[in-house]
Amino acid sequence: MRLEALMILLASVLAGCASEAAGDAHGSSDAGNPGKTAVSVIGTPFLLAFKIPICVATAVVAGPIAGAAALTSNDGGAGVQRVLGEGLDANCGPPYVLEP
Repeated sequence: MRLEALMILLASVLAGCASEAAGDAHGSSDAGNPGKTAVSVIGTPFLLAFKIPICVATAVVAGPIAGAAALTSNDGGAGVQRVLGEGLDANCGPPYVLEP
């Protein structure tokens, strides 16, 4: 378990560094701000730590709701499925790193 946590932390730090390098290539005005970069690198693991359980909880709730909506609605629950899909996109989709 500790090795997995260390690997996630290392990947997050590398992703934070990569996003800073990409910002330099595009002429970002915040490229020289080490404070924002530090917050990005330090905050990314916390973003992932909060995002993963929220994503799992959303999926656990959305599944039964989509199934029930398909049984009770005349249109097969298409509207409910669309809304649930948007919720999953919002809670499980990008960004996965904090941008500086």
